[in-house]
Amino acid sequence: MGPGAPSEVWRYRAELLKGPKNTVSENPDSYLGPTIRLRRGQTVKIHIHNELPEDTTVHWHGLHVPSDVDGQPRLPIRPGETMTVGFEVLDRAGLFWYHSHAHGKQGGRVGFQSYAGLAGLLIVEDEEEADLKLPSGDNELLLVLQDRTFAGNNELVYLGRGMGSMMDRMHGFLGDRVLANGAPPTTRKVATRPYRIRVLDGSNARIYKLAWSDGRPVTVIGADGGLLQEPEDRPYAVLAPAQRLDIWGDLSEFQPGDTLELISDRFRAGMMSGGMMDGMGMMGSNALPLGSRFPLARLEVSKSLKASEPLPAQLGVQRQKIPVNRNTRIRSFELSPVMMRGFAINGRRFDGTNVADDEKVRLGDTEIWEFHNSTPMPHPMHIHGLQFNVVGRRGGNSDSLQQGLVDSGWHDTVLVMPRETVQVAMKFERFDGLYIYHCHNMEHEDAGMMRYFQVQS
Repeated sequence: MGPGAPSEVWRYRAELLKGPKNTVSENPDSYLGPTIRLRRGQTVKIHIHNELPEDTTVHWHGLHVPSDVDGQPRLPIRPGETMTVGFEVLDRAGLFWYHSHAHGKQGGRVGFQSYAGLAGLLIVEDEEEADLKLPSGDNELLLVLQDRTFAGNNELVYLGRGMGSMMDRMHGFLGDRVLANGAPPTTRKVATRPYRIRVLDGSNARIYKLAWSDGRPVTVIGADGGLLQEPEDRPYAVLAPAQRLDIWGDLSEFQPGDTLELISDRFRAGMMSGGMMDGMGMMGSNALPLGSRFPLARLEVSKSLKASEPLPAQLGVQRQKIPVNRNTRIRSFELSPVMMRGFAINGRRFDGTNVADDEKVRLGDTEIWEFHNSTPMPHPMHIHGLQFNVVGRRGGNSDSLQQGLVDSGWHDTVLVMPRETVQVAMKFERFDGLYIYHCHNMEHEDAGMMRYFQVQS
């Protein structure tokens, strides 16, 4: 990332054997894996060859796929082996991603392998979205946000030593610089028109508070599961690890030479950093603590255009929320620390494919899952194999970020703030089998905050 030899990374490479030419787009100046574009209803076959020195997997994050192709830890790809997976693209248009989900003999490897470079974007398209004629092509800006630490001759550093390592594992790893698409934030030349800015938080643990540098509202048009029903204007938008947001960035009123920055704005993170002094981060050990202010992308207007299509008031066909009532089953999950051992869900740490009786659900059932966070740290909870609706929050100390939590629409990851309880509604459709649910703070899931659940037909 500076003078010297390139950083050593692990990365995905891809070759299109058959299909539309735009299916695979390499990112030649980045360690990120290629961007994959799929169509709803399309059948996909992928051959995954492991050239790494250890087991790995590829998890298709957010996609509704059979459990055997979900890229779970129970189905590792050994060094030198090839695994072929196939599935139909069932999800509506949206921004997804793929990343390692390995858990080997030495414990969880999600944090390390994803940090080393095993991640990439996956975009699903469909006719419903195409009919809206939203900005596309050069007018669609993709941003993968990740924080990294470099030392010596551009060497990636993951986890600290001694007390630093313990704090990194407890709170989640924070790098000392933020990268956008695998490189330091850069200036993008733009025109006087609207842009669709699609953002993934691909960091191990960092939460971003997305805002515009001039204080204008952030117009959110999409979340994990695709477009919202209608645009939402917010003073800022919160993005937790693994979450995605689509933002409408309208520069129609600007003039050539004007600039606008997308930033991560400052927020109070004392309690979320384990109760340490606000602004000091992980016991003051990190040069870029959680809650810092820093740039993400700089837009510079270089061209003037005539008026473009306005933002639609309605974003697509009505997608009914999952119906719930007083008879809907509620399952409760307590998120808690385990002294000197990591984290647990309902007092249980990751235990391979072992499933407790209260982790077995029926195919076709609708349930509410209630996550109660009894820790002083936030936990972005991810459920494999489906999308859900956020139906309620209570408690917590999220005042510093409350206005930016985008709970409308469809999600696969929800941020549960310290001392907060969050309810999500979901329906177990189409596929039975074993799936996992876990905190997407990668150090937390590697430390045990991950469990299997079983969908029974």
